[in-house]
Amino acid sequence: MLVAASMGLVLHTMSLTLNLFTQEAMLFSFGNALSLIGWIGVFSLLLISLNKPTETLGVFIFPLGAIVTFMPYLFDTTSTISYALGSHIVISVFAYSLLGLAAAQAILFSIQEKRFQQRKLSQLIHALPPLQMMEKTLVQLVVIGFIVLSFGIASGAYFIEDFFAQKLAHKTFFSLLAWFTYAYFLIGHYRFGWRGQTAAKFTLGAYVFLLMSFIGTQLILMGIQH
Repeated sequence: MLVAASMGLVLHTMSLTLNLFTQEAMLFSFGNALSLIGWIGVFSLLLISLNKPTETLGVFIFPLGAIVTFMPYLFDTTSTISYALGSHIVISVFAYSLLGLAAAQAILFSIQEKRFQQRKLSQLIHALPPLQMMEKTLVQLVVIGFIVLSFGIASGAYFIEDFFAQKLAHKTFFSLLAWFTYAYFLIGHYRFGWRGQTAAKFTLGAYVFLLMSFIGTQLILMGIQH
């Protein structure tokens, strides 16, 4: 599976490069953003799988990565942006991807823990790493994603010229709501020992806010363009 995913990543890289980069600027669209999220998700998972047992996530992530490869051809309305602004967007998308992996890990961990409690062990549950390893990987993904998200929010402040004219209220509100939710969970985890289903619920809840920030803003901008 990892070999096939690696080959798919090479093809995805070629497609993304053609759709995203020019000599003078970057071309961004809703489709390009989804494709980039998928690319980073697959790349990160392949990288993490070198020293952590996260291959099971590939059952969900690798097919999604293949699907979003074609998104730039379905959503072809693009905006030309500078590489400086593009770097901020790439950092933000990197955070979305890492925290998306954390959300997928939270779903698997939640199912695994509930099945263990109910003593209903399916073939999928047997294929997963031990619960402690699953939880440790989940928290590590949240920590790394939270750090990258912090850089993304901080770098975004540099490009704010007119907060309301740039239609940033929706994005900023939900991005900060997600950031504070992740921060609240990490404080609770390291200081008060929040674990198990609590960790999974906070991870998923925060990612919902992050998705609302990304998708909602894209829909608003698409509506303005039309």
